[in-house]
Amino acid sequence: MPRIRAPELLGRGGWIGAAGDFGLSSLNGKVVVLYFWTASSVNCMRVLEELRPIEQRFAAEAVVIGIHSPKFPREHEHGAVERAVERLGIRHPVLDDPDLTTWQQYGVKGWPTLVVVDPEGYVVGGIAGEGSGPVVLSAVEKAVTEYDAQNTLVRGAVAGLWGSVPLDAGLRTISFPASVATDTTGRRLAITDSGNGRIVVCDLQGRVEQIYPLLTRPQGACFDGDRLLVCDTGTDRVLAIDRRSGTQSVLANLASPTGVTVLADGSALVSEAGRHRLWRLPAGGGDPILAAGTGQPGLQDGRAGEGAGAVLGQPAGVAGLPGGGAVFVDADASALRALTPTGEIVTLVGQGLFDWGASDGGPNSSAMQHPLGLAVGPGGAGGLPVVYVADTYNGRLRAWSGTAWSAGAGALRTLPPAGLEEPSGIAVLSDGRLAVADTNHHRVVIVDPDAVEVIEIHVDESWLGTAVGDPMRADVDASLSVPFELDLGRFSLDTTAGPPVRVEISADPPTLLGPGPRRWALEAVAGAVEVPSGLRGEGMLVLELEVAVCDDEASTVLRARSRHDLTVGDPAAGAATHADADGDRGAGTGGDAGAGGDAAAGGGAGGDGDRGAGTGAGAGGDAAAGGVVDADGDRGAGAGGDAAAGAVVEPAAEPAAGAGEGP
Repeated sequence: MPRIRAPELLGRGGWIGAAGDFGLSSLNGKVVVLYFWTASSVNCMRVLEELRPIEQRFAAEAVVIGIHSPKFPREHEHGAVERAVERLGIRHPVLDDPDLTTWQQYGVKGWPTLVVVDPEGYVVGGIAGEGSGPVVLSAVEKAVTEYDAQNTLVRGAVAGLWGSVPLDAGLRTISFPASVATDTTGRRLAITDSGNGRIVVCDLQGRVEQIYPLLTRPQGACFDGDRLLVCDTGTDRVLAIDRRSGTQSVLANLASPTGVTVLADGSALVSEAGRHRLWRLPAGGGDPILAAGTGQPGLQDGRAGEGAGAVLGQPAGVAGLPGGGAVFVDADASALRALTPTGEIVTLVGQGLFDWGASDGGPNSSAMQHPLGLAVGPGGAGGLPVVYVADTYNGRLRAWSGTAWSAGAGALRTLPPAGLEEPSGIAVLSDGRLAVADTNHHRVVIVDPDAVEVIEIHVDESWLGTAVGDPMRADVDASLSVPFELDLGRFSLDTTAGPPVRVEISADPPTLLGPGPRRWALEAVAGAVEVPSGLRGEGMLVLELEVAVCDDEASTVLRARSRHDLTVGDPAAGAATHADADGDRGAGTGGDAGAGGDAAAGGGAGGDGDRGAGTGAGAGGDAAAGGVVDADGDRGAGAGGDAAAGAVVEPAAEPAAGAGEGP
């Protein structure tokens, strides 16, 4: 059989990670693996992992070349391909072929496809589908051996070829956030920081409480009581992460799990994108139970469960319904679907694997393009909850409202917020606003469903290590007792310049506190301060503590900070104003510093975390968990003043009239 000369590599979009005039002629003497892929395909993403052994083992002899061959309209845009290359961690050069020119020359029929070219420029063979990596590895190994024996194999770097290495990725606080979830209070978010391989838990102002690292391309996540459920997509695992200790436990091993939600009965529903299925994880533990899907891609309604006929197309985001069942998006079919409480799969929006668009309306006119996230909102006019969708490739937010879980009983509309690029996750806040993972802009934003404005959450890691104390509650215009305590470790109080303990209280929004003292100079390192409560609302109270200490060698200042959820409301019959549910004292008593982090001001660190502020801090060194030593040895604000023990250092101004609550 005559050998076939490999056609030249052509693509109107140009090269990513290679010179503009790069081509096969530049690769004479190398074994070449051509990888035909598209960014939206989960199977293409999985084949990337199969190629890594080839790239590592034969780094000097073989070159992998990606040929991006788009499916969806969005994937024809060069910028979208560049973002996908970075997001997926692709380090080999990629040719952007929006017109499928090279695809057609090589006779490719589907994604993914791998073609091996020998060092003389002839096609060795090709193979399609996930799981082809070992076959290709064997073909590369054989070609390397054969041409090395002929002394025609070229080793080393290739001119004009440098691969795709982003220069600014390490500078981002958040990188390609894949999803966002809110806890039951609506005050905390879990951001799936996929590009940095971690989950970031913060409040709505972006103040970070915990970080859970050591993940690989995580996608979906949700709160489940005192733990987080996480789809660690890059390792094919569904994890439960203890929020106090950061300890990970594996709940299931699935092919590219992508979305997770807690259902009304306490079980979890997980989308297995890599095998086009949904799985139910029992609340009490045990083996996963197949909820829907056959393992083959498609769009077919019917009964869910083992052996049933419903067919799914790369399910992604999932969200539980209040009365049982769930809704989910099929990314590859651009569809919104429901798993009804009676066990039926019903398509609400979507027509098939190759049907997409951006139109509003009923089932015969509405369309989306590769949606990845969704969330369930409050009840709509029709009685059912509104379903919000992150229509990823259209860069839009959509909302479906209906009177029944059937295609003919609802309609899709586009929401006003604009300026998003491939939003992939969405969550509903307690006030009805939406938190959105604006993926390609590397940020999370808050939007009003009925307004255009987009408000970015600026994630602030300086709050990491701040102890999270018990929630507090106070009646309007009453008194709030705030306890504090600091473990001094080997230090003693330094009273040479007056009261050694400084306490400062603040609230966000400020209107939660009434007029009165905010700062105190005290003699004791443990106690409580009284602050007046203000207007009705919910937010956060922050206690900051500075303590002048010394030992036989030096004097220094220990600092610590704790935060508490604060609710100010109308008096309840027979209820007393209180600061803590259990009366615990101390700045951060019982609070967390995050997985493996240091506890501030006596809070529990969890895992291998250090003890409270001051433990192990030497002269001129930093105190553990947020304790900071001034560079010049000063005690900090007010530490050297002449105020008497217990004296108020600074009063607070009246709250601004009509000031609203923070986000």
